[in-house]
Amino acid sequence: MEITSYCPGCFAGTAFDSVSPPADLACRKCGARRTVTTTEAISARNTVDRCVLCGCGHLYLEKDFNGYVGFAILTAAIVGSAVLWSRNVYLSVGVLAAAAGVDLVFWLLCGERAVCYKCVARYRKAAPNPAIQRYDLGIAGRFAD
Repeated sequence: MEITSYCPGCFAGTAFDSVSPPADLACRKCGARRTVTTTEAISARNTVDRCVLCGCGHLYLEKDFNGYVGFAILTAAIVGSAVLWSRNVYLSVGVLAAAAGVDLVFWLLCGERAVCYKCVARYRKAAPNPAIQRYDLGIAGRFAD
């Protein structure tokens, strides 16, 4: 699985693989060091049970989709619909419907990733863990600064 760590000081992302994790992870921007502690579930079964960086056992699932691509699709749909609105209302609504269809296809095809509530580390391509649920605002509130 691919693990992406975000530095608590400068928020720069550093990715590494769980197959051969480093004992100590250095931030590529500011040089801050963090200890990486893999668990038995990650080593043996490729399943996330707790964060390897902060040790937090509270994780949530989200779609593994690039937000910039989603924003580009939304922006293109709004601009295309606005341009076509004066010419043909049906084409304008058709552009919005097509964008909704593209969004649905991406939503169906995208996998999921686990995210740590505390340090926001992301775990991609991990085996499913039924104990990890969707984002919960109540749990997130306990880790808010």
